[in-house]
Amino acid sequence: MAQICSQEEIDKMMQSLGSGPTVQAYQPPYVTPAKVDNRKVSLYDFTRPDRISKDQISTLRNLHESYARLLSTTLMGLLRTSVEINLQNVEQLTYGEVIKSISTPSCIYVFQMEPLESSAIFDVSPSLIFIMLDRLFGGQGRSVDSTSRELTDIEKTVIYKIIERSLADLKVVWENIGIFSPKIENYEINPQFVQIAPPGDTVVLITLEVRTRTGSGLMSLCFPFILLESIIDKLSGESWISAQKTTTQETRRMVERELAMTNAMLRAEIGSTQLSVRDFLQLSVGDVMVLDKLAQSDLVMYIEDRPKFLGKPSVVGRSKSFQITGIIDREVGDED
Repeated sequence: MAQICSQEEIDKMMQSLGSGPTVQAYQPPYVTPAKVDNRKVSLYDFTRPDRISKDQISTLRNLHESYARLLSTTLMGLLRTSVEINLQNVEQLTYGEVIKSISTPSCIYVFQMEPLESSAIFDVSPSLIFIMLDRLFGGQGRSVDSTSRELTDIEKTVIYKIIERSLADLKVVWENIGIFSPKIENYEINPQFVQIAPPGDTVVLITLEVRTRTGSGLMSLCFPFILLESIIDKLSGESWISAQKTTTQETRRMVERELAMTNAMLRAEIGSTQLSVRDFLQLSVGDVMVLDKLAQSDLVMYIEDRPKFLGKPSVVGRSKSFQITGIIDREVGDED
């Protein structure tokens, strides 16, 4: 039979329930906040991976810093004015990006680096072209507002010679990597007509800033990866340092050619004596001066005021000549 609870038992049950353990709201466990990462994040395009390492880019930078100094000296001699060239940037791009960055019209010279395969680009901004033309044609080298017109045949011939000299300097600098023969094969004013590589291929763009007293402009060199691929191993830091320690045969021949075209003043000194101002003023036709050398003594030949050879005067046919009998050896530190 069911048991019926009295009111007193019900009150005790209710009191026991009220004094039981209290239920607390759920609190999630404490989580230590993550440390903030201050490292820089660079974007990387997996559809266009870098095919040239940072070490090789650094070598190309060092290579063309030397080229900038050499080309500065060359242009200074051609333009007869101060020229300062600074390497602005060396970067990897796609060929399509390079073509879009070149203005129209422009002065684009396509050249080969024989025996390497493929071609490269030597681009000169129109503003710099007209600065050089104005200087070469007798002006002050000022930039004129003629960037929208094409070059005349005479102007093309003049600039062609300058680009040839610029590529000759490039050959000298690249001798630390190998012997190459840059040769211009084409000239274009519209970059869309220049196709040395597919638009998606990797190229190295080297930008040079040229400054004169009256203006400035940009030169750029564009080398496709297919051209650099065969010499990419020589662009490492170790290969670059070891190559600089040796002088190639081509460099020696070039120095010899430059020296062969150098003019020097030669003069032979018969002898010397000392006279007072009074005796000098009293000299007249027929007077004889006694020199400090005997008639049979060797004369001294000077090259640009430096004593270099000993010899005797003679005659060859109807021309006066000088027969060298000895060489004057100079010690390091000797005074002139």
